[in-house]
Amino acid sequence: MAIEDEVRRATKLLETVMQAAGLTRKDLDQKLGAGPGYISQVLTGRMELKFRHVLAILRALEVEPGVFFQTLYPENRPSTDAVVMEEFLRRFQKLGFGAQPPPAAPPLDPQELERMIQNAVRAALGGAPGKPKDETGAGGKPRKRKRSRGGGVTKS
Repeated sequence: MAIEDEVRRATKLLETVMQAAGLTRKDLDQKLGAGPGYISQVLTGRMELKFRHVLAILRALEVEPGVFFQTLYPENRPSTDAVVMEEFLRRFQKLGFGAQPPPAAPPLDPQELERMIQNAVRAALGGAPGKPKDETGAGGKPRKRKRSRGGGVTKS
């Protein structure tokens, strides 16, 4: 596999973990104390992905590097991104997070697989399944959203 393909797999896995944690690229920029657009540059390949970038992002997402790299590079290397993502979900489930699929289930739909991974990561990070960690306020009630001046949605 070419280096570019390896980098693409790693950035795809990083972005999936970020989304599963309920964070946007902007949120992660702020959590890292980085300038605006830093995460976008790293994840899109405009900035060369370096080991220290990966470690800083994983630390900000509170993901053990071992889990990430064992998923990215398992002993019996999978041939597709979908298999890598299924392995990531399996490892999170083995740690006790996320719902277990039926033992003889047919192959998972990619969207269903992504939803399961997001729920497993949210559970690992302490958020409610199906909702990003920062979507609930005191007492677990959903936070209200307001329109910002620029027309976007902001959390209150």
